[in-house]
Amino acid sequence: MLAPSVIVLEYICPLLGCIVANIMFAAPLQSVRHAISVGTLGSLNPTPWAFMTGNCIGWVTYSYLINNLFLLLANAPGLILSVWLNMAAAKLQYSDRISHNMRSSFVQLLDDNRKSFRIPHGVEQRLALGGDDDEAAENQQSNQRPTLLTNTNTDPHTFTNLRKMALDITIQKTSIPAPHEKVVVCIVAFYVTLISILYFLQLTIEQWKPIVGFIVNINLLFFYGAPLSTIYTVITTRDSSSIHRPTMVLNTANAMFWTAFGFGVLDWFIIVPNGLGAILGFVQMVLRMVVPCREDELGLSSTDGGGAAASESKGDMELGVDTSATPSSPSVMVDDSN
Repeated sequence: MLAPSVIVLEYICPLLGCIVANIMFAAPLQSVRHAISVGTLGSLNPTPWAFMTGNCIGWVTYSYLINNLFLLLANAPGLILSVWLNMAAAKLQYSDRISHNMRSSFVQLLDDNRKSFRIPHGVEQRLALGGDDDEAAENQQSNQRPTLLTNTNTDPHTFTNLRKMALDITIQKTSIPAPHEKVVVCIVAFYVTLISILYFLQLTIEQWKPIVGFIVNINLLFFYGAPLSTIYTVITTRDSSSIHRPTMVLNTANAMFWTAFGFGVLDWFIIVPNGLGAILGFVQMVLRMVVPCREDELGLSSTDGGGAAASESKGDMELGVDTSATPSSPSVMVDDSN
């Protein structure tokens, strides 16, 4: 019969970690679905989603190496979801660029062709004077208003050029950069190259483990800036509004569960990053309790999106962005800042 400590550390903790991790992975869904419905990425920052893909690839690979189902269940859904998030981000970036180009092109079209129209001199005088008498006003309304804008350029070449310009605007004969796609491709290419090299070197499983574990932990270093920057902001501004409490609790709990699991299986590649994540989470909990929150002083709730900072923090959480605790868990990688 298994000892109670083994049951708790090796089964209950990772199971709870899987649940919390997948809840956090699903956090961006609502914001991304809304962005798709309105056709713009808006203030969403998709960069963490690219690293989410790499992070999950690394941990899924590591779960195969240590033959652990919990680690797989904590990251496989995130890997699948990250593919959809990155596809949506690329699509929305394209939509944003198209919209920007069309607005700019139409404004340029109007500006370039404004000289093709003129306001009749008499009407221009009456508009400037405001009308001398009732008769002038009546004449302006009945006779002149339809001719306020008169096309003075009947050159067929002009209309041909206008049609061509309108067609160019419609079909968008312009370059459409896709920066997010490049980030995703680079990260995926890195992991594919790494795994391929390790395989063809015919390394043993025991030789794979430290290499993959080390690489995955390096990937997580990109996300340590999130909680550290939040702690720095709170200390320097003496305002804890930037700490979103639900996110803080989820991230800290997630890190604690995986730290406990790491001790249960004695795996330092799991213990170290998650232990640091739990410590940073506790530091932010203390700051949230000790440092005043300006939103609370103003009578605003930082959990219902009422305040500006709360809305931003909540938006960060929905991005998969961690503003409250490090994403060092094997299944969570969230970053801050839009």
